[in-house]
Amino acid sequence: TEDPASDGSSGINAEYGILLADILPCFGIKAIAPLFINKIHYNVKVTGAILISLLSFLVVASVSNYSLIILGVCLAALSAGLGEITFLAMTSHFDKAVVTAWSSGTGFAGILGATVYLGLSLILTPSQSIYIMVIVPILEFITYWFILIRPATFNERERSKPLLPSEEEEEEPGEALILTDEEEHQRPFVKFYTAVQELKYFMSSLFLVYAAEYIINQGTFEIIWFKDMSWSMAVQYRVYQVVYQVGVTISRSSASFIHIKQIHILSILQCVNLVFFALEARFAFTPHISIIILLILWEGLLGGACYVNAFYAIYQQVPHYKREYALGLASVSDSMGIVCAGILATVLHNYICKFRV
Repeated sequence: TEDPASDGSSGINAEYGILLADILPCFGIKAIAPLFINKIHYNVKVTGAILISLLSFLVVASVSNYSLIILGVCLAALSAGLGEITFLAMTSHFDKAVVTAWSSGTGFAGILGATVYLGLSLILTPSQSIYIMVIVPILEFITYWFILIRPATFNERERSKPLLPSEEEEEEPGEALILTDEEEHQRPFVKFYTAVQELKYFMSSLFLVYAAEYIINQGTFEIIWFKDMSWSMAVQYRVYQVVYQVGVTISRSSASFIHIKQIHILSILQCVNLVFFALEARFAFTPHISIIILLILWEGLLGGACYVNAFYAIYQQVPHYKREYALGLASVSDSMGIVCAGILATVLHNYICKFRV
């Protein structure tokens, strides 16, 4: 397939068709999963996510029809959404350091996946490269079933008699969230609404930071192009994406050393970034690409820091008998931000392209 940056205007419908296929199924499963997913055993959820991921690789690698490729992308997004909400909830059964490990791993996955695919595509066809990448869900299956030490609490899907918060849970006075015992027996929609109200600070911050950074990435990166250098437009676009992933990885790995409680500040700073990148895409006033690269690194640092610190704080502040539900639910907000960004980025991109030559 063509690089999306190879032409700023051609193939726009196909490009955003794939974008929507990549974000809508992920958001859909994460939006409805909190209503029922806690009743399904982890063995079923993880195996399901792995099988869907495997199928997505095989579909995309073996077909050339655009509609079937879209189906493959939808399956990959569905697997990613199910996997994220499952594994985030799973961290509640382990030590708090696992939240940081999860966040760091997702950051490294972005860099490693892009790098490995790029390397393979230099010597193989795209289809052959994707066939080789099938090793990823296979390794995931082996890791979960034969390597991971699963605690006994995996089998405790329903707790009819919640435990009271204790000192061992490291909660600060007045900071515990979702404390009502009756919630355990509420109807799914009532429980969902109540939890959202309690987690609204974290969810709104995640929504805002993800919406802003994905509008930047999808709406401006392709048209911020420095013509007076040897790098082509496509190369510059790839550099932007790699630098962004490096920033995300660094900050998602930082929670073991730096804890940021006021995460709304990160969201506000990301919105400032959005304003800058939108103006740069429109007026092209930055004198050198190095400034843009530094700001993209900053963008990635802000997004990754908001992500890891939000989930770390939820782990710390929510009683352990509620963490599983709360961690999974909070992951809906970043997907909602990405969905909104996909729509707004299209509008912004098309508007700016009217003025750029």
